[in-house]
Amino acid sequence: MLRIVRWIPAAIIVGISCSLSAMPTIEQMPSFFNADKVVHIICFGGLAFWIAFGTNGAGCNKWMKWAIPVILTSAYGLFDEIHQSYTPGRTCSVYDWVADVIGACLGSIAYIGVVNLFSKLRKKA
Repeated sequence: MLRIVRWIPAAIIVGISCSLSAMPTIEQMPSFFNADKVVHIICFGGLAFWIAFGTNGAGCNKWMKWAIPVILTSAYGLFDEIHQSYTPGRTCSVYDWVADVIGACLGSIAYIGVVNLFSKLRKKA
């Protein structure tokens, strides 16, 4: 049961992302230069973080603990861009996907950092 619960944050992010991708326009977007790329990095970074939480390493070596969330998040980013190409008013952008991959890498690294920090704090206690 706990394994399923660990995936809830990632599932919520995917659900929200799919809903937003199906909209012709998003009116509440920031308006600074390349704001959409920053939003992609943050959102897909969060998704990778929570996918890493969901997998919780899954008995993987150190490399795979980082790679699995990056691969899954990047694949979802590609799917999301293709999905947007079928949405009126939206386009498929390789640059958005690159921002998704960057976010995935940062989110996965952040998860590993948080786990390492808590591990060190637990050892001190």
